[in-house]
Amino acid sequence: MKNDIKIGVAGCGALGSIVVNALNDGIEGFDFVGISDITNPNVNAPNMSFEDLAEQCDWVVECLPPKIVPELAEIVLDKGKTLIMISACAILLYPELYEKAQNAKGRVLVPSGALSGLDAVAALNCAGIDNATIATTKPPKGLSGAPYIVENNIDLDNLTEPKMIFKGNAFEAAKAFPANVNVAATLSLAGIGPDKTQVEVWADPNAQGNAHKITVQGGTSTITSEVLNLPDPSNPKSSQLAGYSIVAFLKKQAGKIQVV
Repeated sequence: MKNDIKIGVAGCGALGSIVVNALNDGIEGFDFVGISDITNPNVNAPNMSFEDLAEQCDWVVECLPPKIVPELAEIVLDKGKTLIMISACAILLYPELYEKAQNAKGRVLVPSGALSGLDAVAALNCAGIDNATIATTKPPKGLSGAPYIVENNIDLDNLTEPKMIFKGNAFEAAKAFPANVNVAATLSLAGIGPDKTQVEVWADPNAQGNAHKITVQGGTSTITSEVLNLPDPSNPKSSQLAGYSIVAFLKKQAGKIQVV
């Protein structure tokens, strides 16, 4: 239909492929235009540059490594389009991106990703949050290669029990684990900000998946939420739920009755 939102996907790895498959199957209210991906060109969709994708689309879904996000974001926002950003940690890693989004013609929408309970966090934030903590636990291979692991020469191969390998705020966590803590960045954006949001990262050799537990306290409520996601088979650093959170967000747009 002529009023459908024209949408494209930048990045067709583990998460982007979930979104592309859903769009190919059809999501009410959206017209799937194509993708921008240099590593997975066999996706069943037209493949084009960031510039062309942003020019042809109203909305662009981002499923990229964080370091590439600013390039895409600048193009999309300058054209006055909407960016669906799953790599929330990019907002913390690149402060200029935050400023860009605040002042650009376009806008940035951040899905819930691999977390649960963010609707309650946002509600409590209206009343006032005193403290917020997220503890992320992953199998060692899901943390391997992270800057913090490499710089501190942390041995993940010989762990025999769960070990907390990092504690700090969301800003520090984003720099330490840019591929692992989009959840922490998302929680901080929904709540009291990255400076005040505390993050723990645990490596557990017996972990069955990627676990995230949030604890948020304020004057009216205490919120606890825990989710266990199986690692994506093609990318153990991420969880498939993050990709499906984008699909759910898109499907919600056409709903006449919505739970928000």
